[in-house]
Amino acid sequence: MRPSKTLAILPVLLASYAFASPLEKRVYISDVGAIISPADGTSITPGTPFAFEYGDGWGGACHPGYTPISVGLTAFSPTGSDLNSTFQIPDSDYLYYFGDFLITNDEGLPPMPTPPPPSTFTLPEPLDPIYDGQEIYLSAVEQMFDCASNMNNTNQKEVHVLDNQL
Repeated sequence: MRPSKTLAILPVLLASYAFASPLEKRVYISDVGAIISPADGTSITPGTPFAFEYGDGWGGACHPGYTPISVGLTAFSPTGSDLNSTFQIPDSDYLYYFGDFLITNDEGLPPMPTPPPPSTFTLPEPLDPIYDGQEIYLSAVEQMFDCASNMNNTNQKEVHVLDNQL
């Protein structure tokens, strides 16, 4: 083969190699995990604590040390399409945001700066009256980084979007 032909196909070969390698994380969105408490249909009263318990969905073949979750109230039952580019519910979609928490999945791990979820939450004040009589959801977004339970690729992320109607 002449050098000019080799040089002509070199960009094609390099481009095909570049596109064959992963360019970004792949994301799998599911509803694995569970908001155990409060149960669907629970009424919450502003200023009164209500129980909170979350069962993360890491199980199976994946055992991350920590599982990050974000928890808040929304006026809709969120799905994967409601998440922003960082795989979170946008701040503007929360009626009230309880915060980010980190579940420790192995007892021997050191504590992290992000706290674990508390056993109770309190809505400090009533929601805007326009939400009176409407369905409200306690929503949680759980993320697993580089440890997607249904895939054997460390270049992936799994996001669980869950809610219970209040």
